Amino acid sequence: MTQHLPWRSLRETTGLTLREVGRRTGISSGRLSIIERGVAPTEDEARLIRECLIGPATERRETMA
Repeated sequence: MTQHLPWRSLRETTGLTLREVGRRTGISSGRLSIIERGVAPTEDEARLIRECLIGPATERRETMA
């Protein structure tokens, strides 16, 4: 099950455009737009977007320690 996150808010906080996130993740900007409007991403899509916007899980754990 994928986690629902405020994808658009996260993306806007980073200053990245849909096109840039798409380039970094390999997910089309059209699909990203659909995800931002509330359609749940696949687990792989969620992981790729999360890593693009807030970094890998291991990196987040290290900064929290």
